[in-house]
Amino acid sequence: MESRVFIVGLIVGILATITMDVVAVIAVRLGIAGRGPRRTGPDLIGRWIGYLLRGKFRHANILETPPLRGELVLGLAAHYAIWIVMTLVYLRLLIVVQATPTALSAILYGTATTVFPWFLMFPSQGMGWLGRDAPGDAHLVRVSLFNHVIFGLGIALWMAVMWPI
Repeated sequence: MESRVFIVGLIVGILATITMDVVAVIAVRLGIAGRGPRRTGPDLIGRWIGYLLRGKFRHANILETPPLRGELVLGLAAHYAIWIVMTLVYLRLLIVVQATPTALSAILYGTATTVFPWFLMFPSQGMGWLGRDAPGDAHLVRVSLFNHVIFGLGIALWMAVMWPI
């Protein structure tokens, strides 16, 4: 990947992730995410990754797994690193198929990335496929789909700004 594309991907990945996070906070405040008990967040992602690094992949319930020192920082760093990499993968796919970025392709890509929490993260955290075993009114399917669509929109928005540069 040429350096210009890499740098644009890095910047777009950061900005799209910030966009997703800001919209997610607004969505929680407006009740779009449901008003139920504790949902997944950067601290739980950090806990999950921290335990992965210690060799533990599966949790009966990540909410009941003892917290790790620095899990919030680890979770935030992992969250941004993952989405930067996902943005670079999107750009690489565009290069492979010799396509230019479009809003539709970015939104579809963001939507497609929902398979990772639905079928990897939620089950390994003890929340079941699609997060269906999450406690109470967590709405993990809806929340994760919403967030990933917003991430795709963020890619589309920031690519529109950055691509011509």
